[in-house]
Amino acid sequence: MSNGPEESFKETRFGDVMLTWDDSEVESNYANIATATASREEFFLLFGTHQNWQGKPGDGRVTVKLSDRMILSPFAAKRLQLVLSQTVAAYEERFGTIKV
Repeated sequence: MSNGPEESFKETRFGDVMLTWDDSEVESNYANIATATASREEFFLLFGTHQNWQGKPGDGRVTVKLSDRMILSPFAAKRLQLVLSQTVAAYEERFGTIKV
């Protein structure tokens, strides 16, 4: 988190628009699993964690504890898709291919 108000704001230019990002109230959560669904009006992103560190359990069941749900407009979801694609490409260029 930031140490003071002047460090809480970041600016990014998109064409002729200057965005100011205020992270003074941001919360950080960890997720090692995520999924998404959609309706005509909204996209739903679900984030959570599972602790299946040893591979597939004996009974084939894994419990995922969901912690966060983000609801996005279709336009915000499309912008997120674009920025995630660019960010993953930059990551793989630097650190190597992510295998899923």
